[in-house]
Order: sequence, then structure tokens, then C-alpha cells
Amino acid sequence: MTEQLDLLREEYGTATLVVWGAFFIGVLFGVVAEFSRYCARAALAEWAPGSEQSTAAINGYPRSKQYLVAVLVALAGTQALFVSQNIDLAQSIYWSVPIRPLALIAGGLLFGAGMVLAGGCVSRLLVLAASGNGRSIVTLLVTGIAGYATLRGILSYPRIWLENAWSLETAPAQVYEAGTVSSSTVAAGIAVVLTVLLGLLVRRSGSKGMLTGAAVGLVAVAGWAVTGIVGADDFEPTQLASLSFVAPVGETIQYLMIFTGDTIRFSVALLGGVVAGAVASALAGRRFRLQGFTAENSLARYLVGGLLMGFGGVTALGCSVGQGLSGISTASLSSVIAVLAIAAGGYVMLRLRASRTEKAVTSDLQPAE
Repeated sequence: MTEQLDLLREEYGTATLVVWGAFFIGVLFGVVAEFSRYCARAALAEWAPGSEQSTAAINGYPRSKQYLVAVLVALAGTQALFVSQNIDLAQSIYWSVPIRPLALIAGGLLFGAGMVLAGGCVSRLLVLAASGNGRSIVTLLVTGIAGYATLRGILSYPRIWLENAWSLETAPAQVYEAGTVSSSTVAAGIAVVLTVLLGLLVRRSGSKGMLTGAAVGLVAVAGWAVTGIVGADDFEPTQLASLSFVAPVGETIQYLMIFTGDTIRFSVALLGGVVAGAVASALAGRRFRLQGFTAENSLARYLVGGLLMGFGGVTALGCSVGQGLSGISTASLSSVIAVLAIAAGGYVMLRLRASRTEKAVTSDLQPAE
């Protein structure tokens, strides 16, 4: 296997193999996510009374089971690659960046609130945009620009302040190396919690949604394999990474604008694959249709949602996929903090919107004086 990979590197180049691997992974994710409607926001909404998805609890929490299985499969596969020394998680952003609780919490809360306002997490918006949804296209542009501005532009100032205001100056990799706690212990703890919750849901309502969730989890594992195994070239190194979408949306926008002066990389090829896969799936299933904004005031909500997701996703080092799937699969302490914050921010916003809707309905039902 190693010899064959070396031959491929010599013939085509490591960067080319990684890019095509990323595109293929993106296509798989786009197809599965489009026809299965994979979305972390929808999973969270099943637990928020009064939200539009809360009635899905009657159908057995399909999105929740889908998400839980995706994380469990991604966790098992990623840890297997790490234990077998095929990848070094210390080289990933989730292990190498110092733990900055305030930035992780603030960014996670803002991203969670933003994905509710925008009507979906970034991965879901990518799939909807590829299916002809104009609202998602506009929101993604705002998210990408805000994300890149947070990474390298004017919004980097508040991000840096949040990072410096409370930083432990210790990365998860250093915590694990010091023996304070082991990564296997954290991984086992995450697995136990998710397995118990999944078991309760399956016992109550069956296994609907689990198969597609497992497919999403395997795609995340494939991302680690492409960058960590195929991309393991001392002369042409590739940053260890997997599925993530906030910063990559901004990078893709930049790539499209300066195409002749830029080089395609894993993140850009991944997004291209997601769009291609989602378009193909939507067309095959006859679900592709052009849609716009249904109300004037909804535009502001989508724009604010995109802005919050762009800033929050970069500040929290990832989105509901970047941290909620890829990050958690590494058993990173930073990812645990970020995911809990994303869930909290999303849940609070779901409850606020449900309360507002309930008040509006109540007001409409009151007799005129």
C-alpha cells in the first residue's frame, strides 16, 4: 500500500492526490447530506419545544439519531487511525491550538444562534444552495466574507481580544502529553455519553436516520485519511484536516476571485465536491428548484445569521461540522467546549424564536377592541 502510494505521489504529486481526494469526499458528503437532509440545527431543533422541528420527536428524532451516529462513527474511525499511527492528531488545529475558553464559548454561542437565524448550519446551506435556494446562496456569501474577515481582516481584532482575554496557553496535545488526562479517556467518555443517548432514542423510536448518519461519519474519517495518509509527504506536506465549512467558504470565495494567482487546496476542493454532489443528488431526485426570499424582513434575519456564523465559526475554531463532527472525532477538549456552546446558543435562539412566534399567534387570535 505504501509503495503504491509513493508511486502515485511521484507520478501525480501529493497536492494533486489530496485535491482529488478532497473533491471525491465532498461529492460523497454532498450526495448523502442532500437526500438525507443532514443538519445539526435540525437535530437540535428536535429538542426545543415550540420549534418547527420539535414535532419531529413524534417521528422518533431522526435527525438526532443521524447526528449521534455520525459522531460515533467519526470518533471510532479517527481514533483507530490515530492509535494505529496512521495520522498524528497533534498536527491538527484541534490539538495544536491553545485552549481559549472565552473565544470557544463566545464563538460557539454566536455560531449556534446564527445557524438558527439562517435556517441551517453551513453544510446544510451549501446543500440548499446547490439545490437552487437563493436565500442560502446570499447567506453563504455573508458567512464566507465574515469568516475570512474574522480570520485575516477587520473582524480579527475582536477575535484576537477574545482569544487573549482568557487563554490557558496550553494546547490539548500538551494536556494529553503531560498525562493530566489521556485522549483515549476523553474519547471513551464522549462515546459513552453519545451511545447511552442514542440507545435511549433507538429503544424508544427505532433506527431511522442511523444509516445515513454512519455514512457522514465515514466521510469525516476519509477526510483525515486523505490529509493524514495521502498528504503525509515531507517534501510537499498537507495540513491535517477533515470536514469543516466556515473558513473554507471564505477561502473558496477568495480562490474564485483570484483564480489565476491562487492554488487550489483541500478546503476549496472539498467545497466544490459538496456542491457538485448536492447538485447531482437534487437533480436525480427531482428536488432542484429555484427559490428566493419569501418575506422582506427575512433578508435581515439571514444576513445577521450569516454574519454570526462567519465570526462565530472562525472564533470557535469550527462550525457544527468542523467542531461538532471533525473536532469531536479527535477527542479534543477545545472541541467539547465549542460544541456545548454551539448547542447552547442554538437552543436559546430556537426558544426565543418559538416564544416570539407564540406571542404573534396569540396576538392575532385576540379580538379587536
